[in-house]
Amino acid sequence: MLRRYRFLFFTGVALTTLFFSIAGCKGLFSKKNSDPTLGAFDIPPVETEDGKPILVGDCTTVGNYSQIPVHGFGLVVNLPGTGGEDIGSAAYQAVYEDMNKMRAQDIRATLAHPSTAVVEIGGFVRPGAQSGDRFDVYISLPENSNTKSLVGGRLLKARLTDKIAGGEAQGGTRAIAAGHIMVDDLMATETSNPAGLKRGKIMSGAIITDPRALSLLMEKGSASLIMTDRIAKAINQRFPNAMSFQKGIATAYTDKLIILNIPPLYANDVSRYIKVIQSIACYELPAQQIRRIERLREEVLHPATSQDAAFQLEAIGKSGIPALQQALRSSDMEVRFHAATSLAYLGDGTPARVLAECAQMQPAFCVYALNALSVMRNDLEAEACLRELMHVSKEEIRYGAFRALKNRSPMDQTIRGEMLGEQINYHVINSPALPMVHITAERYPEIVLFGTNIFLKQPFMLDAGPLFFVNGQKPNEVVISEIVVSGVGEQRTVSNQLDEVIRAVVEIGGTYPDVVQMLMQADIREVLSCQLEIDCLPEPNRTYRRVNDDPEITLEDEEKPKTFWDRFNPRNVFAPNPGERTSDFIGTVNTSSRD
Repeated sequence: MLRRYRFLFFTGVALTTLFFSIAGCKGLFSKKNSDPTLGAFDIPPVETEDGKPILVGDCTTVGNYSQIPVHGFGLVVNLPGTGGEDIGSAAYQAVYEDMNKMRAQDIRATLAHPSTAVVEIGGFVRPGAQSGDRFDVYISLPENSNTKSLVGGRLLKARLTDKIAGGEAQGGTRAIAAGHIMVDDLMATETSNPAGLKRGKIMSGAIITDPRALSLLMEKGSASLIMTDRIAKAINQRFPNAMSFQKGIATAYTDKLIILNIPPLYANDVSRYIKVIQSIACYELPAQQIRRIERLREEVLHPATSQDAAFQLEAIGKSGIPALQQALRSSDMEVRFHAATSLAYLGDGTPARVLAECAQMQPAFCVYALNALSVMRNDLEAEACLRELMHVSKEEIRYGAFRALKNRSPMDQTIRGEMLGEQINYHVINSPALPMVHITAERYPEIVLFGTNIFLKQPFMLDAGPLFFVNGQKPNEVVISEIVVSGVGEQRTVSNQLDEVIRAVVEIGGTYPDVVQMLMQADIREVLSCQLEIDCLPEPNRTYRRVNDDPEITLEDEEKPKTFWDRFNPRNVFAPNPGERTSDFIGTVNTSSRD
């Protein structure tokens, strides 16, 4: 009896093996026989007709990869008598109802006071945003508003929800907004540019409460439960130790949908993460992967194929490092750049000097090279390179290196700053290069002084917002005064060193917009002893041309997109909001023809 059952068992195993062998030969590894009407449990092909593995990007599209507009209404306070009551507007009604729900007292009187104004709030939530992330919000007044100016105003906490095409809010709270408003034109007056006083921005003014995960959507003909599960496993195998995702960063939800989280390493460059995900093989045996690596080893050495090959090697993981290290020794800068960037994200410590060279020599590569250096957080060579780049002559490289170093290690003694007035990121860098002051108009309020001997040329008189006056008429003495209804309030007396003046303004209640207005006035009036830069960042989306490209082809005539950064606008430590900053740069290096 036992022998008969044993015979039946082994017969069943043999038949099952035979069945799957036939299915594998006819279905698994042949794209030719793919069925566009696959069932939920059918197995689509995993190889192309020429024997190459089908990549995730071949059978999926990226979902939830767009900015979501959010909208809300709020109450601005602390206006110096420039507010106005706007009964009948949607903003007034929304703010009134919110205050009523919170059981506020004297609502009508509060909204009618000249120190307040009701406003509309707008912003965009980036793809892959996590709870706690911040983004800029834009402030505007209702149509035909009675408010004259938002200068000096502070927005109280307000809810932001998704905004649909018709302009109405829907769904739950997406973010909470609050903070000091910086108007569009700090130099405007009610006669010269009244519109510039009625719109503004709060940098990092909103904090995400409802995170956004990315998704992969299966293409028609590829959807099946087996395939989504296989892809999710391949992705999780590539990112096995991603923090905060105990079950893996990818989850197969249905036969058509995979939910995709973002590991911290790629948090500042979501577009690169997507490209790496798209370059992962859906299914690949070890022997097949070895053959593919050998093929990619050759492709990564040629400028026309180096970018895609580098992404595939990065997607393979540690096994792709030797091929990338070989490309790092190429005489072609474009090849070295792609290899070095992928090596940086793979945790290899060899490409720091190559990335620093690319950042300095080729503007089209600069933002990506600096971003790659910023993820090399345990590499002393990368740290040294960024420190050196903070002192080169080109302003965007200096500030870009500062931002990369700050993102890499915020407590680094070279750039470690402080928070002034609980609102301003303030840094003084000891730099041997020409002095420079840098201020931001995006992402978060920050002032960086490159140099320790920056001063204001006397005599001068400057405004710091509507409530503070900076008087530098006496030699080596600057008096900062608060203007109040009864005359002059609190005062500080300091030297003409810019560091002391900034600190004094904040100590008596000045905000970031107040300090920025003072610096802009000082620059316009040629009082500042060095150059002033605003958002001097290395830009993404610059066009890179090889030296042998056809000079007759104009930028408008070129077929777009050409590269991954033409297709995706990365959110990184330099360009925080997708779609806001683009430019063209024509670089010339000794490379072969364009792909």
